[in-house]
Amino acid sequence: MTAKSGITGKTYSLYSGNDDTDEFYFVLSDLADSFLSFAESKEQLLSLIRKNSNRKRTLRTEKEKASSDSLIAKLLVETESRLSKYFIGIDAHLKNLSLAEKCDSTLTTSREQYLLYMLEIELVNRINKEKFKSAESKYAFLPHCLHDLDKECLSASDGTDYVCKSCSKNCSINSVSKLMELRNIKAYIWREADLKKIFKLARSSGQSIGVFGVACIPELVNGLRLCANYDVPSIGVPLDANRCIRWMGDFYPNSVNEKKILSLLN
Repeated sequence: MTAKSGITGKTYSLYSGNDDTDEFYFVLSDLADSFLSFAESKEQLLSLIRKNSNRKRTLRTEKEKASSDSLIAKLLVETESRLSKYFIGIDAHLKNLSLAEKCDSTLTTSREQYLLYMLEIELVNRINKEKFKSAESKYAFLPHCLHDLDKECLSASDGTDYVCKSCSKNCSINSVSKLMELRNIKAYIWREADLKKIFKLARSSGQSIGVFGVACIPELVNGLRLCANYDVPSIGVPLDANRCIRWMGDFYPNSVNEKKILSLLN
């Protein structure tokens, strides 16, 4: 895998100066293991995180309680200690948002929310991995921003969404799509798919369905929660940085840890 330590996003980079993002996943897994010793189960810890992650003011207050018995306070203090090196200018980003951008819940994701979201993704993957693999129909939804920016993308819609045409050997969408296809997972470049419609059709036909997602951290969490609302087992891997036009004003080369993807699929 080509060294891409220079890839940075608007608010985070999972490289943190390394040649790959493997360290991030090791640290995240270790954090999840340690926090689970304080919880009754993975599901109970996930529920606690989801219940509290939208309370921005409360989270800021909780993070200041270093000696508190509150599990949320412990989560925030420890994750801040070990994951903050992956952040890039979150405070400056939030300060410089336009009035319109301040109405965007993704762009206004706070530092504390990022910390909990990272852990949430790890827990969801642990809970849903086997359920996803046993689903009768499996879909993967990949972000357009992963395509090879040096070549025109030739993907085309099949009626559900856009499908990679393998037009570039240097395209991450191409390589990830092939990983999915080898495991009978239908890979799409997410542009127009209506997930709710897909879920309802699958349910009406009595077919079990699973979803694999790749997106920036806030968007991946949103997708995993949407799937949970429809009782669809979903797993996912975050982009190594948030570099699309929504965040940066233009598209920039990006990457995703394919070793992490394989670890979830195998």
